[in-house]
Amino acid sequence: MKITDLETLISVAKAAGVRKRAALVAAHEEHALEAVLVAQREGLIDATLIGDAARIEELLREAGETVANYRIVGTPDNETSVQAAIELVNEGTVDFLIKGILETAELMKGLVNKETGIVKEGAIVCPVALLQSPLYHKIFALADVGITLYPDVDKKVRILKNCVWMMQRIGVATPKVALLGAVEKVNPKMPDTVDADAIKQMYLNGEITDCIVEGPISLDLAIDKQASAIKQYDSPVAGDADVLIVPDVVSGNLLIKGVGFFGEMQNADLVVGLKVPLVFGSRGGPAEGKLRSIALAVLVSE
Repeated sequence: MKITDLETLISVAKAAGVRKRAALVAAHEEHALEAVLVAQREGLIDATLIGDAARIEELLREAGETVANYRIVGTPDNETSVQAAIELVNEGTVDFLIKGILETAELMKGLVNKETGIVKEGAIVCPVALLQSPLYHKIFALADVGITLYPDVDKKVRILKNCVWMMQRIGVATPKVALLGAVEKVNPKMPDTVDADAIKQMYLNGEITDCIVEGPISLDLAIDKQASAIKQYDSPVAGDADVLIVPDVVSGNLLIKGVGFFGEMQNADLVVGLKVPLVFGSRGGPAEGKLRSIALAVLVSE
């Protein structure tokens, strides 16, 4: 099943006809619950709600919900809520997690703990934003925009593999990956170009498979066929990238916020690299975006 339009993401997930088991971590706040309740009503998920049990039950009744339709795991604080979520993942009783009303650092500290966390072996944890713009001809992924500050070559390769996994799960068999930089030529004074070239050589040597890798490549050449024609830049990725890998968190953060503010961009976001996907929206973000992200998690979770 190939996803070509984020506007249909929710309807495609519903049409799949498979309810996934989702756990909302720190569910005791109405905005955190909003999209989860809609997702359960729409038949996308069976929700487990972790947090202050009395408050969760109160919110469910206020929303007109039947409390018995939801599994509630009562916990005294956010730290305990995170540990309860980890236990559910390790038990195999949830397919993905959803971030509720708790700080990002508080949640991630538990999930990535080296002894008790749920990071996949050999993986790196990173947010992958799935984006759609009216100015681009297809959906594309962008990473890392929020966790790994200044990734080295090894971490960039693992971020790349996270993105390839995501795109393949939504039907893009051989994603075209652009390793972004300010210029296309390798410059020893610009570490992003050196890293990108090293990763491209790994691809050419067969160390990276199931995708097409280009880099260093500037943003305009990665997404604009006309620009690549004018600059006579010949690559199968030019003007047709499925995945954009940024050099560092600063450029990624600026890029995603810039396109979100100045452009009419739709998004669905997941943190991948854990044993299960994590829906990771802003605590104050719109419910529609969170619902799209839940639908994406329904489609890509194992």
